[in-house]
Amino acid sequence: MFKHILLPTDGSVLSETAVKKGVEFAKEINAKVSGLTVTKPFHVFTTDVTELEDTKETYAEESKTFADKRLSVIERERS
Repeated sequence: MFKHILLPTDGSVLSETAVKKGVEFAKEINAKVSGLTVTKPFHVFTTDVTELEDTKETYAEESKTFADKRLSVIERERS
């Protein structure tokens, strides 16, 4: 029935629980799994404290680090 399942995550505990259940389900039905996380784009003018001190490059690097951490839950569960 399902051949490929997309599992979004925001890094929260609730999201991690959903990811674990999603991977478990995918294994049961022999489906592929892809993970998805979203980060806000960098803006020069912002009120977001995390963006005020960063350059665009630093923000991109830190965002990638956070995304990798969030998606690592899916990688761990798939193995």
